[in-house]
Amino acid sequence: MALKKAIVLGAGIQGVSVALGLQRRGYSVALVDKAPDCLMRASFRNEGKIHMGFVYANDSSFKTSALMLRASLSFSRLLDEWTGVAIEWPVLTSSPFMYVIARSSMVTPESLLESYEKLQHEYVTILKQEGGSYLGKRPASIWSPLSADQMQVWINKKFSVSGVQTVEASLELEGFRRMIRTALARSSAIERCFGCSVESVIRTANGFRVEGSREGGTMWERHADIVVNCLWDGRLKVDEHMGIRPKRKWVYRLKYRSMGRLPRTLAGLPSLTVVLGPYGDVVMYPRANTYISWYPACMRGWTDAVSVPPEWEEACAGRIDAAAGDRIAQEALSGFEEVVTGMVHTKIDVVDAGVIFSWGKTDIDDPDSELHERFHIGVQQHDGYFSIDTGKFTCAPFFAQQFLDRLG
Repeated sequence: MALKKAIVLGAGIQGVSVALGLQRRGYSVALVDKAPDCLMRASFRNEGKIHMGFVYANDSSFKTSALMLRASLSFSRLLDEWTGVAIEWPVLTSSPFMYVIARSSMVTPESLLESYEKLQHEYVTILKQEGGSYLGKRPASIWSPLSADQMQVWINKKFSVSGVQTVEASLELEGFRRMIRTALARSSAIERCFGCSVESVIRTANGFRVEGSREGGTMWERHADIVVNCLWDGRLKVDEHMGIRPKRKWVYRLKYRSMGRLPRTLAGLPSLTVVLGPYGDVVMYPRANTYISWYPACMRGWTDAVSVPPEWEEACAGRIDAAAGDRIAQEALSGFEEVVTGMVHTKIDVVDAGVIFSWGKTDIDDPDSELHERFHIGVQQHDGYFSIDTGKFTCAPFFAQQFLDRLG
């Protein structure tokens, strides 16, 4: 019996999850990406948070929080299974997140705590009925309230006097990428077609033909039984080529991040997420620089076109003018200075950007924006052609498993 063949478009977190899952199912996989390696673009240039649903409390349906929680509790188990190794998750994870409730939060502290209580109940129910773990751990409780005194150890009381401590964490993405790269290289069933752009997907009598060009201008093509579109900022364009167009409004955003070294006065600062509105995050990794992003300073691009503007490419590839990067970083640090005194003294080493795709048409400062939701996402199937809207980094292995379940 001939080996089944699959072409997976995109080698970000969604694409590598699908490729690793397929090779365990006995498929020969061509993993295609225009970047020179896996996890080089949006999947690398973000905070790497494995969301449990805390940040989506403005979705009153609770569907987004429930989805994130369920996905987070399968993340490590599925990647352990597909890579064939017991990944040392504690080595890759940040310090747990403190959620700082801003005085100007669009959701009241009472409503946030009510949502978090619901999240705790859902967490217990999922573990009891479905099993799973959060990055290899099964804590009894996923959050606890912080007193005003505990908050003021780090947080400016003019900005906030309430918050919660969670078990939520981020992955240190350079170390995570090395682990994934090793798993891909170890598999003889996965052909890594990196440095290859996708130009067309064509149905044939026996399946599909995918064509494109390499960085040097030469053409390439591959044939397969199925195609799985896991692209991030290019997914809609390929879908459109296949006659599939969304029925809802969407937006691409260009968001910058800074990586740097905090001043000694902030040694021991926990990872922070400020809720709920256009605020930001600080992520404290065990063996890497600190991640800093402040939304008003770092959100620098917006388009509802099918494809992102070409001028975004340099920042998404990690190439940004030093002066422009410094301005963005200093604006972000100044914004966070309102939350944590001393942030402006951070030494910045890296500034780059990633694309965010989401359904909606207004920004997150609008309480009614669809950007506060992430449940209209997942796997679409079109007679051998699959398109996966990941929504969040957290959901990639979860949706890869859903895709595999559809294959049977």
